[in-house]
Amino acid sequence: METKKLVLISTAVVAAVVLIVALMLRSRPGAEALTAEIPVRDPVEYGGDEPITGEEIVEDEPAARDAPALRDSPATPPDAGRAPEPDGSSFLAERNRRTVTLFFQEADGDLLAAEKRRIFETDSPTDQAKQIVVELINGPDRGDLLPTVPPETRVLGLFIDRQGTAYVDLSEDVVAFHPGGTAEELTTIFSLVNSLTYNLDAVKRVRILVGGDE
Repeated sequence: METKKLVLISTAVVAAVVLIVALMLRSRPGAEALTAEIPVRDPVEYGGDEPITGEEIVEDEPAARDAPALRDSPATPPDAGRAPEPDGSSFLAERNRRTVTLFFQEADGDLLAAEKRRIFETDSPTDQAKQIVVELINGPDRGDLLPTVPPETRVLGLFIDRQGTAYVDLSEDVVAFHPGGTAEELTTIFSLVNSLTYNLDAVKRVRILVGGDE
């Protein structure tokens, strides 16, 4: 009889302890958020056809609540921390150049002499022809040569037809600032013709215009 009483008393004590522990756990802060069922958001808010399950929502978890919002984080530039690349523009520009031969007048005579010059090599013969004429207008670099085209001259237009004739249209400055004389005029003509035909296979002949007139 006494044994049964002891068993009943022990069972009551254990049940009381379990009840007290359960009450203590339930009264802890945050326990409700951890044990409660995660609510399901209205699918209309996201524009979806299917309701979003509780597994997809993490906002009610403590870690998600404490995480900062993405839009509050400073944007990181895509190139941040990347080492600057070496500037190879000058190297590439030099590789895209070619050497041409220009013809200027000798300082101590009426003959033409050659001088080397670097221009940009492009796929257009017309563009290269313009560069050659501009370099002639800029004048020689050597002290024993004289310019053949007045430096005030401007290139108004230049094109090459299918027969290989280059039409070079110069401003009227080529006449206004020219020293004059038959020899000097021939020197200017041959300087332009030789410089273009010598360097460009596409040019067979040269026709010089001044202000659009031959």
